[in-house]
Amino acid sequence: MNYHIIHKDSISSALDKANQYRSLLEPDLAISICIDIFAVDPDNQEALVIYILALTDLYSHKNSKVQPKKIIEAIAKLNSEFHRIYYNGIFLERKAKSLLKNSMSQSFAYEGFKEAMSQYQIAEKLAPKNCSDPILRYNSCLRIIEKLNLQPRKEFDELY
Repeated sequence: MNYHIIHKDSISSALDKANQYRSLLEPDLAISICIDIFAVDPDNQEALVIYILALTDLYSHKNSKVQPKKIIEAIAKLNSEFHRIYYNGIFLERKAKSLLKNSMSQSFAYEGFKEAMSQYQIAEKLAPKNCSDPILRYNSCLRIIEKLNLQPRKEFDELY
C-alpha cells in the first residue's frame, strides 16, 4: 500500500488540523499530518514547528515513545537562529518535565531545566521586538525549580 499525497493547496487547512489535534492532545495525528505536509513542502516552517511541538508533546503521554533524534533533526531545519534556540529550549524543558515523574530523576530534571533556561536566555537576545516567549518560558522553568525545590546532583564524594 502507498501513502496518498495531499495537494499543495491544502497545506493551510492541514496545518489548522494539525494544530487542532495538538489542542485535543492527539500529537500522533498532528505528527502524521506534518509528515504529509513535508511530502509536498519539505521546508514548511510552520509544519516544522507543529511537528517539533507534537513530538515533544509525547513526553507527557504515557506509553509514548519519544524520539529525541527526530526532534533535534527537525529543530536543525528551522531557518531562524532564534527559533532553533527557542525550540531547543522547549525540547529540553519538556524532557526535564518528563523526568519529574520519577523521584530518582529529580536532579536530572534540575539540570534539564537549567539547560532549557540557558537556551531561553540566548533566545531572548535574538527574539524579535515585543516577543516575550523566551522570558515566559524561562520564568516557568525557574518557578518549577523553586516550587519543587529541585537541586543539582550531588557529587559522589559529597554523599558521605
